[in-house]
Amino acid sequence: MDIKVIIRGVEDSTGLREFAETKLAGAIERFEDRVLSATVRLEDETGPTKHGVDKVCHVEVRLRTGETRIKEVGEDFRATIDVAMDRLKAALSREAGRAKRGVGEG
Repeated sequence: MDIKVIIRGVEDSTGLREFAETKLAGAIERFEDRVLSATVRLEDETGPTKHGVDKVCHVEVRLRTGETRIKEVGEDFRATIDVAMDRLKAALSREAGRAKRGVGEG
């Protein structure tokens, strides 16, 4: 499985990459057999000098049965990552349930 964390527009990314990797690993651990690759993109849209709701966390997970994408925006990267990973777990759980029931198969 290929896992990437890409960080843009953040001056002090120390610990942020490790935090994102840890959270991503925790979110996909139950579904590792279905996941082909996972990418997290963290971006501060207005740069480090301006504050506000501008921290973006994009998560893309390629599965054997398709793809799941999550976008979360917030004021703090760690909180934004937490919410995005919770949403990812829910989405992967739904996808696993659909695959188990055979929903969407023609």
